Amino acid sequence: MTTAPNRRFGLAMAGVTSLLWGFLAVALKVALDLVPPVTIVWFRFTMAFAVLAAFFAWRAPRRLAILRRPPALGLAAAAALTGNYVAYLLGVHHTTPSNAQVLIQLAPVLLAILGVVVFRERLTRGQLLWSLVAVAGMGLFFREQLGGLVGDAERTAGHLRGNLFILVAAVSWASYAAFQKLVVARGTSPQDLNLVLYLLPVFVLLPWVEWSAFAGLSPGAWALMLFLGANTLLAYGALGEALKHLPAAEVSLVIVLNPLITLATMRVLTTLEVTWIAPDRTGTLGYAAALVVVVGVLGVLRRPARSRGTGAR
Repeated sequence: MTTAPNRRFGLAMAGVTSLLWGFLAVALKVALDLVPPVTIVWFRFTMAFAVLAAFFAWRAPRRLAILRRPPALGLAAAAALTGNYVAYLLGVHHTTPSNAQVLIQLAPVLLAILGVVVFRERLTRGQLLWSLVAVAGMGLFFREQLGGLVGDAERTAGHLRGNLFILVAAVSWASYAAFQKLVVARGTSPQDLNLVLYLLPVFVLLPWVEWSAFAGLSPGAWALMLFLGANTLLAYGALGEALKHLPAAEVSLVIVLNPLITLATMRVLTTLEVTWIAPDRTGTLGYAAALVVVVGVLGVLRRPARSRGTGAR
């Protein structure tokens, strides 16, 4: 069994991942006023690959061998992850950090469905019920957000467009996770696979990079870009450590709380009346709907008592 100190460490690492992802949407929204969306995504992947590849070249050069012959499903996972990053950022661009973080919770629900279709996993009646609760919460949140735009046809159209991008991002993430699971099941190390996941987007997105966007960035803007670049490495690094000390289901239960972190952050910024990000328009109904979404997703991810493991993964 996992020792108490290791368990606490695992929970701490899962919390770090949740915090990083909770703040990520806010940071992305600010960065979008400075740098075009695709350029931001390209920079994030480039920095993540450069740091990880340099670390492996220093400590374990043999792990770079995956780049010579990457697995086909690994390339598929990388393509899906690229779609997720781009679509999610466009969703943030056209809506709000809070909206994007709540609706992207459709991704783990879709992954659970893929688990049934692709991996022949079984969902209990309770999990099916909780998935309906989560989707109902998303519908309620969507309605509340859209209601705040009544009479503004242009903003309404942009909001709908953004939500479509978030839907694409959720489908892309679920596809990425399924492809990754297949690759890892065949013996590939998740960290080795990350090299492929980070490098493919660097080449795929290169034609759309707007190099002029980097000219004249202030030190503060560069710090923001570096945070965005480091976020992928730090969040997934902490996630990997959490999975070493806790079952995946328990880690997921902590991470799924990140929309509440985003909502709380946006509420604080709105109360402070900062000028560098638009105020959050989420009302009481929206907060209630977001809580319903999180509770629903928690119910989907929570494994039945008879199938819970006791060892670390």
